[in-house]
Amino acid sequence: MELLETMRVEAGGAIPLLDRHLARIANSAQILGFLCHSAELRAAIKREAIKQKESVVFRLLLARDGSHELQVKPMPTNQITRLVLAPTRVNSADPMLRHKTTARSLYDTARVGLPPNADAILLNERGEATETTIANIAVLRDGVWITPPISCGALAGVMRAQLLDERKLVEAVIPALVPGDLIRCLNAVRSIYDASIEPRSQGSG
Repeated sequence: MELLETMRVEAGGAIPLLDRHLARIANSAQILGFLCHSAELRAAIKREAIKQKESVVFRLLLARDGSHELQVKPMPTNQITRLVLAPTRVNSADPMLRHKTTARSLYDTARVGLPPNADAILLNERGEATETTIANIAVLRDGVWITPPISCGALAGVMRAQLLDERKLVEAVIPALVPGDLIRCLNAVRSIYDASIEPRSQGSG
């Protein structure tokens, strides 16, 4: 298992939320016992970023011994417009849900059978919404966009953290979601996009 950060790189080298990406991977490294040389990572990212002539995705992999790999990927072209509820539940007490790693089997399984324009929303053992397989979520309640607390079993997303700091979101448990609910998805690469919930039978393609 490696720690993972995926970040959007604009043409010319600008990287939105870079400081938050580096802070998150350093925090996970400290908690999980990985070596992390933040200054070295920042320098490597900056060197590669200025070479980019168009928007791309950087995939940063950090090994336990502190070594890293920086992969350059094209921006995703599929737009997520449909969401379904995942058939399996996550355990909110699982500490690994709070860290972004290459251990992705839980998320890959939740997406099985879905078309490219669909994603799955994960629920915890209490039936509370947590996140999708690639994004944090928010839902509009009484005129306020709310996002589940990390303690529900969600990743500490960098876009989510930015919007919380800007007071564009507040944390609150989302006890139930139903078809027709409009969900705001928060992803550092894809930014912010809205999708609607559909029954699994319609969303599974």
